[in-house]
Amino acid sequence: MDHCRVESWVDRYGDALFRYAIAKTGETSLAEDLVQETFVAAVTGQKQFRNESTVSTWLFAILRRKIADFFRAASRQESRQEQQEKNALSAAAERSWKDDPATICEDKEFRATLDACVEKLPNKLAEVFILREVNHQTPKEICEILGLSATNLSMRLHRCRLAIRDCLNANWFGEES
Repeated sequence: MDHCRVESWVDRYGDALFRYAIAKTGETSLAEDLVQETFVAAVTGQKQFRNESTVSTWLFAILRRKIADFFRAASRQESRQEQQEKNALSAAAERSWKDDPATICEDKEFRATLDACVEKLPNKLAEVFILREVNHQTPKEICEILGLSATNLSMRLHRCRLAIRDCLNANWFGEES
């Protein structure tokens, strides 16, 4: 292959290769890089060119391989990122209601999550939860303090525990409820 012809490749085929790369990638800088890599590969591999096709066809074949290689590498990178995200989520998934409650309660992140869940409760539910679970008031004392019937207290405690469970499942244990 004539060296003078190699120098003219950029002028003759560069724009067409660039337009093709833009159409396939949608990114100007990426298209520029891929076209440049195409020319580098063509120059270094020009001895393999056997004039069985036109130079244009050969350059486009190289560019198509470069584009395919880029997207394969990007796909592997996405897979790695997805795996990292899954690993981060699996830390939450490894948390379980079956874990030792004392150990869970010692975890500062858990306490912060629990506090946030309690803050999200409506006031009527939050106050019975705090009186019962934080202040350790007896149901009789809570009924007297809030002027509730035992049935009403039981219902409020049940609702707030369900709400906190759902909130912890979503924000701590990583489970869908």
